[in-house]
Amino acid sequence: MRDLRKNMFRLSAVVLVFALVGAACGDDEDEAPAPAAEPVEAAPAEPAEAPADDADDTVDDEAADNTVDDEAADDMAEEAAADEAAADDMADDAAGRAADDSLPPVRIGMIAQEEELIAFPEMRAAAEAVVAYFNAELGGIDGHPVEIDVCGAGDGPESHVACAQRFVNADDIHIVVNGGIGTNTAASGAVMAEAGLASMPLGNDFVEYLTPGVYSFEPGIPGLSQVLFVYSAAGGATSATLFLYDDPSVEVFVPAFQAIAADNGIDMNQHIPIGFEPDLTGPISAADTSNDVWMFVLADGAQCQAAANAAKSIGYDGPILTLDSCMQVDVLSTGDLDGWVAPMVSSAPTIDGGADVEVINHIFDTYGSAEAHGAGLGGWALGNVMIAREVLIAAGGADATDESVIATLDGGFTSDTILGFPEVSCPGPDPWIGACNTAPLMVTVDGTDLIAPDGFFPLDFTELNFLLEG
Repeated sequence: MRDLRKNMFRLSAVVLVFALVGAACGDDEDEAPAPAAEPVEAAPAEPAEAPADDADDTVDDEAADNTVDDEAADDMAEEAAADEAAADDMADDAAGRAADDSLPPVRIGMIAQEEELIAFPEMRAAAEAVVAYFNAELGGIDGHPVEIDVCGAGDGPESHVACAQRFVNADDIHIVVNGGIGTNTAASGAVMAEAGLASMPLGNDFVEYLTPGVYSFEPGIPGLSQVLFVYSAAGGATSATLFLYDDPSVEVFVPAFQAIAADNGIDMNQHIPIGFEPDLTGPISAADTSNDVWMFVLADGAQCQAAANAAKSIGYDGPILTLDSCMQVDVLSTGDLDGWVAPMVSSAPTIDGGADVEVINHIFDTYGSAEAHGAGLGGWALGNVMIAREVLIAAGGADATDESVIATLDGGFTSDTILGFPEVSCPGPDPWIGACNTAPLMVTVDGTDLIAPDGFFPLDFTELNFLLEG
């Protein structure tokens, strides 16, 4: 257990680079190199002073120094000119790759759960920002502007099914980013799959990973439920308490959670339903503090905040695992989730420093509204819209069809988008054909920041095959 705590709470400094992609600022004119020194003439030497030979040596040394200075100045000037030329080329290239508004648009559908009690408005904001980036800097799709058609839905399946039917009836939409939770995506995904329209869900239901025409670019419930126990077992845990948000659509997964836990040598001997009241001290105080790890599978930031406050109020300081639904900006900013660990997908692109983060922050800073950020489900929306563009390009661009998109995804599509996952490809391992991403990023909350000391955590989906037996 000591190893588990050490593994889950160690700190690692991760540098977030907030650099914008574009031309570097500078003066209009290059800095001129230093002028060459005038030749030095030695003064006649007095007999009592330094010999003439010494004077000649001094002159030679000064001339050599001046030559070195001149060469260094020339090198600096050449480097500055090269940097400015490269920056100009980048700016010209970006400007030259703007989409041609005179061409018909290529449209991407998106179902966004942004209404009623459980809502994620950051999905729409991120999607709109990345589409603006496509059109300004990437030439849209083959020069055609990209449009995102967002259908807002609530927290019940009826509105999601209505959105799905709307996209099925749209002749110019051939792929849909399906951003709902619970049974919503399974219901809407089934409608689109039956009509031959490809969809990319959050992956809330095991059946989605077994349905042709449905492709999840995050491990979803199967992967995230698996990683909670695989990761904990690797740290030495043998017992666990599961807190599950109180909803019939989620409660049905309890037997699967218990089976996956047992398959990894963990006795999930307690599961506690968690409601949406602001004070969760009552149900959380009933948890067994002797269990090696507590796991919170919760719905949204408000519920996560209430759970964190309750855990602190009863004095629990043991390991806590959760899902990325808790990793929202406003919740992290409180510091109450300090030390919590989560397998991340939706926010993974914005955790580690490097070129990917530069691009992502450039997108949000340049094209995003105040609601556009990578936390919550914003990062998931950004990444999936980027992948949808890649799929459409591979499927024929402006000439893509429902059939060509399905054929592209079924034929061994691999994404090279900036998500940074070690392997993102379709189809997934048989029979989990919809599992196009099998490696969540394990992050730890360090105060109010997210760090990734454990990096990506590859999963073997075929280890879940035992759930399909019998």
